[in-house]
Amino acid sequence: MKIINSIVRFYVLVFIIFLSACNTNNQTSKKNNLPITEEENHWDKAYNNTTKERFIPVELFTGAKWDGKHELVLKEVSSSAKACDPITGKRCTTYTITGPYKTKINDTKIEWVGNEIPYYRRTFSTKRGGDVESFFTINNSRDGLVRIYDKRKKWGEKTFNGLGSKFPLGYWKQGEIRVYPSRRPTRIEIIELDGPNHCLTFRWVVGQGKERNQDNIYTFCPDSGFTSFRHNNQSTDSIKQD
Repeated sequence: MKIINSIVRFYVLVFIIFLSACNTNNQTSKKNNLPITEEENHWDKAYNNTTKERFIPVELFTGAKWDGKHELVLKEVSSSAKACDPITGKRCTTYTITGPYKTKINDTKIEWVGNEIPYYRRTFSTKRGGDVESFFTINNSRDGLVRIYDKRKKWGEKTFNGLGSKFPLGYWKQGEIRVYPSRRPTRIEIIELDGPNHCLTFRWVVGQGKERNQDNIYTFCPDSGFTSFRHNNQSTDSIKQD
């Protein structure tokens, strides 16, 4: 009798394990009722319900696949993204990101890095502004990506000290505002920390934000990168040149 009971308990345990495995494999995404992929789980877990913070990885900027690790690393990437006006869906611009590369010297105020600065090269082109080339790296405070070099028809070549920020990285909260001591003070405000499809929308203001392209709202999405923009101090007929 004891042997029979042991056999029964064994098969019951096997059955329970089988049901548990089936339940895990058949998890579905709340947004589309499709099976949840490993990467979707990464983005789900990026937001902490206890601290109300979200970890923003570099991959949200580049549009590359994210492994879910809460670390800020410039990994090899070659990607392109199309960003459009969110209201009209028009005035789209394609942005290409490659890298990382390394500078020969560190002529910025970024202290955490050595003599060679790893950076991404981003390029795009508009009818009005022509070709634009920018170098992005992790800023001195290690909570954002910042331009350290920019070349465009409007002003030629420019270099930056690395104290500002162009894109938030690391842990942020909804509505949070941070100000950076760049040559012209820069401010980032989180508009929507974890929107539909885990997209991030934030406001970027440089200086007083009164001139063209000094007060913009950007949206970045997983696996896509830069998807939309809006000027706060321009009419909808303006042409973006970031």
